[in-house]
Order: sequence, then C-alpha cells, then structure tokens
Amino acid sequence: MKRIALILTTLALLVTACDTATPAPSPTAPPPSAAPTAAPAGAPTVAPSATPAGPRVDAPAWPDNAIIYEVFVRSFCDSDDDGIGDLRGLTSRLDYLNDGDPNTDTDLGVDAIWLMPIFASPSYHGYDTTDYYRVNPDYGTNEDLVALVQEAHKRGIRVILDYVAGHTSNLHPFFLDAHHNPASQYTPFYQWLDDKNGSYAGFASLASMPSLNYDSPETVAYMLDMARYWMDLDGDGDYTDGIDGFRCDYAKGPPHAFWKQLRAETKKLNPNFYLLAEVWDSNPQVITPYYDAEFDATFDFVLYFMLGGNETKVGDGVLAGTTKPRFIEIPLKGREKLYPAGAQIVPFISNHDTNRVMSDVQGDMRRAKLGATLLLTLPGTPLIYYGEEIGMPGIKGGGNPYWDEYRREPMDWYAAESGPGMTTWFQPGNRYNKPNDGISLEEQRGVPGSLWEHYHALIALRDEYPVLRAGARIPVATDQDSVYAFLRDNGSERILVVLNFADQKTPVTLTLDDAGSIAGPVRDLLTGESLPAITGASYQLTLEPLTGHVLLIGAP
Repeated sequence: MKRIALILTTLALLVTACDTATPAPSPTAPPPSAAPTAAPAGAPTVAPSATPAGPRVDAPAWPDNAIIYEVFVRSFCDSDDDGIGDLRGLTSRLDYLNDGDPNTDTDLGVDAIWLMPIFASPSYHGYDTTDYYRVNPDYGTNEDLVALVQEAHKRGIRVILDYVAGHTSNLHPFFLDAHHNPASQYTPFYQWLDDKNGSYAGFASLASMPSLNYDSPETVAYMLDMARYWMDLDGDGDYTDGIDGFRCDYAKGPPHAFWKQLRAETKKLNPNFYLLAEVWDSNPQVITPYYDAEFDATFDFVLYFMLGGNETKVGDGVLAGTTKPRFIEIPLKGREKLYPAGAQIVPFISNHDTNRVMSDVQGDMRRAKLGATLLLTLPGTPLIYYGEEIGMPGIKGGGNPYWDEYRREPMDWYAAESGPGMTTWFQPGNRYNKPNDGISLEEQRGVPGSLWEHYHALIALRDEYPVLRAGARIPVATDQDSVYAFLRDNGSERILVVLNFADQKTPVTLTLDDAGSIAGPVRDLLTGESLPAITGASYQLTLEPLTGHVLLIGAP
C-alpha cells in the first residue's frame, strides 16, 4: 500500500505541475484526477483525440497489433530429457503459442515471444553472461536459435531477445583478465573503484555482476557489435531476417547516450527492429525520457504497481481487492499526459521478477480472470508471462538458497507433471505447482470456464476487433467504487469494458455523457449474451460478483 500511495501522490503532483504550465497548441489529455483524498468516485474524463506534447516516437507498427509472451527457456520445454528447457524444445512448442493457421483453435494466439537471457552464463537465470556471442550450452547452439527464429517467423511470431547491457558475469573473460590487472586491454570495460582494479561497481552491489563502463568507447563499440550480430543471425548481411527486437534489461544502468546510439544503429539496419526498455519505476516522469530517441516501448510498471501492489507481497493492489479500482485511471491518465505521441506501452500483470498473479490474488480464479480481461482490453502491447494463462502460482522465496526460482518454475504441461518436454530442473518439495492440481495445459485447454479458455477467448477477441488494439480509451464514470469501466472506440467499432471487483452482486449505473452517441444493441463478446440496448446517457447493469464484461455496442 505504501507504493500505491506513493504512485498516487507522485501523479497528483504531476497533475498540478502540468495544469499550471502553458497549454500546448494541440489538445492534450486531462491529467490524472487527484491525490487519493480528492479522487472522484467515478473515472475522470479524457478526450478520445488526446495527443501528448513532445517529439513523436517513430516506432514500428507491428507491436501495436501484437501480444508478447515471455518465455524462460530453462522452464519451458525440454527436448533432450536432461530436465532443462532448451531452444529445440521451445521450437517444438511454437504451435502451442501460434500455429499460424487462423482456422485452428488449439493455439494461444500470441504474436511475439520474449526470451529471457539465452547467452552463456554460470547462473540458472542467465543475467550474468560470460559470452555475448554464444547461446548457453544448456539451451543448445547458435544454430538452434537460427532454426527457432525461422520457424517462429513462418508462424507469424516475432522473436525478442533479452539484451543485458549493464553488467557481465565476474567470470567473463574480459573481467577475469582485467581484475587486479590495470594493464589489461579490458580495463576500460569495467567501473573500477581503485587504481589496482581490485574493487569495482556491480549491479545491485553484487560482486558476481560487475558493471560495464560506458565512458569507454571500447565498451560502446563492443555492445553495438553484439547487437548487430544477433540481428543478422545467419550472417548473410540481411538484418531483417534475424531477431525482431531487444528487451533491454535494467535500462537505468547504461547512460541515455548509449541507448541513443543503440537506437540509431539498430534502426539504420532495420527500421522495424523493436526496442523495449525495462525502466523499473513507479513514476512516469522518470520513464518519459527513455522515449527521447531511445526506445519504442517501456513496460507499464506504474500500472502494474496499482494492479498488483508490491511485487514481493500478495493480497494487495486492485486485483486482490485492497485498492479501489477507480484508481486504475490515475496511472493510465498519467502516461497519456506525459508520454509522447507514438510511444508504445507494454502492460503486464506479472513477470519473472514479480509474484505470479494467481498468488497475488490468493488463488481466486475470478480475480485472475478479471486481471486478464483488463490486460487484454486496454491499449498497448500486452505481455503474458509463461504459465500465467493456466494460473501457475509462485512467490519469491526467502533464500537459502532459492529466491526467484519459485516464480520461474517449470511450465506445467501435464496433469501428472510428467510427459514429453516437461522440465524438471526445479522441483523442490515446497514448490507451488504440483501434480493433479488443476493447473496445467492438459487440465484446462478445451475445458469451458478454465483460465486458459478465458485467455484464449480474449486473445481471439483482440485479434478479431481492431478497436481493442488501436481504439481510443474513454473512461466511463460509475456510481460504484467497486466497478471500473471504459470504452474503446475507433469510429467504426465500440466496445464497453465493465469490471466488477466486488465479491457480491452489484447494481451499477454507467454515465456515458463523455462517450458520445453510442446508443444501440449490446452483446457480451465473452458469453454471447444479448443485454438491454443503450438508449441514453446512462446505462444500468446488475453485475455478478467478480466478473468482467466485454460489450460490443451497435451490432446484433
């Protein structure tokens, strides 16, 4: 709750600052409504045509229509029965993610995959690389990555690699040569704290991850060369048939000047190359500068902290029912006000560094479904963390020795937790995913009402209705604190999203004055049910406990 209060207070201060500034010539979105004590009972109004001030981000078009699926290769699928997931295993499961055939309905339907680090590394997580040019032998070979990318592209799946530019492993050959050796040719690569190369800066002050020095031209040249290498996987000089983007880890580490150089170099080689920044911060004002000739997109951490609360706790935030849903509007309007036109945003409700959403909502399937409905109907490029679609739980461990492993457990393909491709690298007795617990693809795909079928249906709707990908978002005021609603409108399609976060049946009146003329028949796209038509500026519904509705307006 402290983090949520900080977000609200920060955004309220930003509102005050923005409201006293000279207005831009073009219309702008209204600022976030107020601090917590002054927030309105209903969602504030925003103009559909709001255009933030600032230089436009020239981002590739494809992420606007995409859904990204985050994969921890070690946990996903094992092709050689050593218990460790690998690239060949992932390739064998691409048809699960998207088989490329619109006539089938057994695939999830995602459009891009982000692979957590796959380079050589001494750790299970891979964020401390020892060789930026070689795939981790646990995962296979560079040739296996070429094959994965080729097969993914055949299915219309883009491939994004984790680009860890802030630090290396302390077992990297460059570091080993320079440590205690000031005469080393690799001394310029690191941030030494004494003239004997004995002490050094490290990521999160960890000795195992020495920080790279970007005051050094050698470091910059090396990291840019590495980027070019993975963009042209087959070495044929064509930079459009390699990987499709980088997710740039800990973007706060390297300086802004380097990210500008990375953008200039990658966009010169492939204008459609995607640059996604991890700027872990609850203040959108901190995130905004990373759009200035640096990144196409950033993760929506501000929204995440409102929805999920503290990333290491459970039972807090909007999704868990401890924060009023009307406050969702504050981070959304903050980004609309501050981020430049063309800026792309990646909303998420869990990732590899957070407690899994099913644990955050303390196992309540209805709240997990609400989170999915919100995620996949908001503007942006949604991110789904592997296993999220089947409700895998997971909470950060207490160490001795495990920490994040519990949030990165093996993908649960089978009811029995055994079968072809099932990884076994992490299966302690106190793990969160167990046999025959109802949480596996086998137990959910094709089962009406399952979480997997809910994700599948929402992804299909996002694919079928362009308004859910590119329509304006117009907040809709309600007379119930527990209900959050908004309209997606692209001029030809209108979809009203209504979410009830209360655990009891709730009658609600929606005020549609600011949504324009949207009268017409109403159909729930998730259930197929026809609802009473909208005939005026207000609309009454009675909502079942913890339910979400995706309502198509104006079509039978």
